[in-house]
Amino acid sequence: MKKSLLFTSIFLGSILTTTASLAVSQSGVLFLMIAPGARASGMGEGFVAVADDATASYWNPAGLGFQRGTEVALMHSKWFPEFTSDMYYDFVCWSSFWEGVGTLGGHIIYFSYGNMPLTSEYGPDILSWHHSYEVAMAGSFGAPVSQHISAGVSLKAIYSDLGPGQNVERGDGKAMSYAVDVGILARDPVPRLNLGAMVQNIGPDIMYVDADQSSPLPRNLKVGASYRLFGSSYNELMLSSELDLSLVRGLERGEWEWWGNLGSEYWYAQLLALRAGYLYDKYGEIKTATFGAGLRYNIFRFDFGYVTAREGHPLADTMRFSLAVKF
Repeated sequence: MKKSLLFTSIFLGSILTTTASLAVSQSGVLFLMIAPGARASGMGEGFVAVADDATASYWNPAGLGFQRGTEVALMHSKWFPEFTSDMYYDFVCWSSFWEGVGTLGGHIIYFSYGNMPLTSEYGPDILSWHHSYEVAMAGSFGAPVSQHISAGVSLKAIYSDLGPGQNVERGDGKAMSYAVDVGILARDPVPRLNLGAMVQNIGPDIMYVDADQSSPLPRNLKVGASYRLFGSSYNELMLSSELDLSLVRGLERGEWEWWGNLGSEYWYAQLLALRAGYLYDKYGEIKTATFGAGLRYNIFRFDFGYVTAREGHPLADTMRFSLAVKF
């Protein structure tokens, strides 16, 4: 019986290429590169030097070191609704400050690819269906190492179930791996300026069949800066930027590929936020604007992010919604 792993891999690789650069698309488990949090999405995904909420466990765990209190946030987004109705992305994260220890956090990512067809080797007839999905669970820790500098780390476990392999002896389409993210954040080394950096998804290749056919994790390096142009009790404006460098081909072949992100966020009276950004990825053919908004009431914050793209592009009209609760 010819199974659907090959079909699934080609299909997923083609659509997820649009979430990161072409170099990273040579990797497996590309769902790890989807930007969580509607706030960061609205800011063009330039968040490594911001990382001031619970999503820091993904964007830069060093940001946890400057946080106090407890926060929980979640996000749900339909993915490529023009192609399928059962593909979606869920993200939940949390952070909690422990006096004398630091700030603990973590996140869970669940990506559903929907039902994939299993076919025979003799024709296109569908014999059955398999629900394909991937999940990652991370535990994070961040703490200040000086007045202006914090460091952090995230440890994550990754599980992928793409469907049965081409035959039972060679694999069942399931794989596991683990990875580590390490980050640093400098807050106000000069007034109003933040600098951040992080290496992401450093870990062993993920293997579905054997070592010769394993896929590297989407390893990359993020560096960025954010700057508060002005801030008062009624008006606050921040600009952010980020540069991502693929470590997949860079380390193995010396072919460095990169993509960039620009963002802005304006708050009025700490109640209403307006956001805008820009994604630039020459290799993944993404050059598009992003927009977003936020509303804060008491302990709640609701965020909306919108990614524009040219007509026919898989990222066109992508909308993301998230809710955060801070105690």
